[in-house]
Amino acid sequence: MRRLILITILIASCIILKAEILTLNEAKEIALKNNPELLAEEHAKKSAKYDFWKSTLSLFPSVNLDGAYTEYKPELGMGSGLAADESRSYGYTISQPIFNGGKIWLGSRIQNDAAKIADATYINKRLETIAKVESKYFSVLENQDLLETAQKDLQSSELQLEIARVRYETGTLSKADYLQLQSQKASKEVSLIQIENLYSISKLALANFLQISSDYTLEKISLDLYENYLNNFQSLNPEQIDELISEVIEISKEKNPSLKMAELSKTINKKSLLMAGGNFLPSMNLSYSKTWSKYDYQDDYEDSERLMLIASLPIFPIADNVAGFVKAKHDYRNSYYNYRSAEDGIELGLKSSVFNLVASARSVYATKKALEFAEETYLQMEERFRNNIITTSNLLDAEVMLTSSRNQYTKSIYYFLRARSSLLQLMGVEDEQILMQYLK
Repeated sequence: MRRLILITILIASCIILKAEILTLNEAKEIALKNNPELLAEEHAKKSAKYDFWKSTLSLFPSVNLDGAYTEYKPELGMGSGLAADESRSYGYTISQPIFNGGKIWLGSRIQNDAAKIADATYINKRLETIAKVESKYFSVLENQDLLETAQKDLQSSELQLEIARVRYETGTLSKADYLQLQSQKASKEVSLIQIENLYSISKLALANFLQISSDYTLEKISLDLYENYLNNFQSLNPEQIDELISEVIEISKEKNPSLKMAELSKTINKKSLLMAGGNFLPSMNLSYSKTWSKYDYQDDYEDSERLMLIASLPIFPIADNVAGFVKAKHDYRNSYYNYRSAEDGIELGLKSSVFNLVASARSVYATKKALEFAEETYLQMEERFRNNIITTSNLLDAEVMLTSSRNQYTKSIYYFLRARSSLLQLMGVEDEQILMQYLK
């Protein structure tokens, strides 16, 4: 029975530990669900759609019902000896704008563009949220790997110091060399404390962004998942890089939400310019109303109908309309140049991101080879130090080279992952397969 209980506890513990492991996809889902800025943009998007429908409905006729009850004190003389104490009336009015310089139609189109901008803003915030999650997730893993490297370095220093102590006691190692190893160990203890602090801060930053407890463990990312990325990018020649840049620029023109917002802003200001010109044109509205009314001394209601065609032409003051038109013209030019600037900026960012991704992929392979050489060198130098063939300085130089190679390899991996994330965000896509299809 006790054995069964123990097995149950162990299974439950494994389940709990497993539940605490947070994957990258889970972190993204949590962020997309909990991020208040993204939720705010989602509601802004819905609000913009209702603004569009509201402006569209203003194109259709409006119908109003009205009624009135009036009590007269003193009585209202009606002639012929009649007097009214009260009156009642009810009716309806139908109004239809016929021509208003295109302002109603253009207003509807502007609201439609505004709704599209809200959609693009939401997508932009979504991509930004995903990129931030990935960046913070990678920072935790990077600091975790650097922490493991620092721990290995400290363990190695402790082992070296133990070997040095034996040699010092037997007289085969000078006190200066022994003190040098002690100093190196103390320095690595300081480095370990610093990286532990960075690791804790990065964990808190991710937990705060996801709005979860900081008591979690991240699933490590295997480079095997990105083997195709690394192989394809690091082997690209200059012509292939130029072709890839052209492809991602075309994708960005279609998908990038920031570029869409700049283009839609230009379109809105162009329509606003047309609306400002419409202020100089006449307006016409059609109205039809029917009313039923009676006084208290009457037996039946009397009905009346009225059909009106109302036209107006702006004459004075005209300066405000001119000022509005000139302002709209400058607003349009401003948005036009902003769009061109955004287009150039995004194109430059895409080119830089592609170059960064290619360089980072090559760096991963280069630093991996450097690490392999450094590990082999260190093993040989450590063996020689045991046999009193090399000096302490030679061993420490090999150790510094090994530590530097480990850190460079770790940083190159996460630099590559961040470069990939940055490129996808600039392209305006979430699915990396859209990028991979151009590398086959």
